[in-house]
Amino acid sequence: MAILRIGTLLAVGTGLALATSPARAQSPGLYYAWRAVDADLITCIDRSTTALADEGLSNIQVEGNSVAGTTEDSTAVFVCLENPNAMTVMIMVSSTDDDTAFTLRETLKESF
Repeated sequence: MAILRIGTLLAVGTGLALATSPARAQSPGLYYAWRAVDADLITCIDRSTTALADEGLSNIQVEGNSVAGTTEDSTAVFVCLENPNAMTVMIMVSSTDDDTAFTLRETLKESF
């Protein structure tokens, strides 16, 4: 009888522990790429803004040398870095869906 009660208590305790465990969310996918471009800062910002708009991103914001936009489940950022010999553009895309982040990054690279 005591063994049955201990077994029942263990089963109930385990069930409660599992029921109250915090849910673990999947980490967002993050993909980035960079390349040298033959452009000045203003042209790089303009091309970045156009690429985001052409691919349907909204809430597009320019802040200094970067441009960011969002979709329902993704955020994309272009950063234009002035170097002595060339401009470097970096593209970063993050999404809760890994495939979406990768695909959007590739599409934005082509649009830029």
